[in-house]
Amino acid sequence: MSNPKFEYWLLLHFEDGKKASDSKTCTKRLKKYLVDGKNINPAKINRKMILKAVERAKRQNSNPAGWPKQKGTTVYRLIENIFKAEKDYKA
Repeated sequence: MSNPKFEYWLLLHFEDGKKASDSKTCTKRLKKYLVDGKNINPAKINRKMILKAVERAKRQNSNPAGWPKQKGTTVYRLIENIFKAEKDYKA
């Protein structure tokens, strides 16, 4: 879950997302990085950026037991599980 919207998770790949607490602001800021909106060129987002987004999301998560009541995202939990499964699968 992401508040105000899923694009907030994408924004965290590029910046800390400060003051992007509403849908319109979030979309506007994301367009600076992804000109085509959610059409993401895989060459523009790498593993290092994903890990940075995870770090930023964790720092902002004010409700670790549930979905964000304030600005934030829990998508990082899914990503951490994917990375863990990837590691376990290779082992």
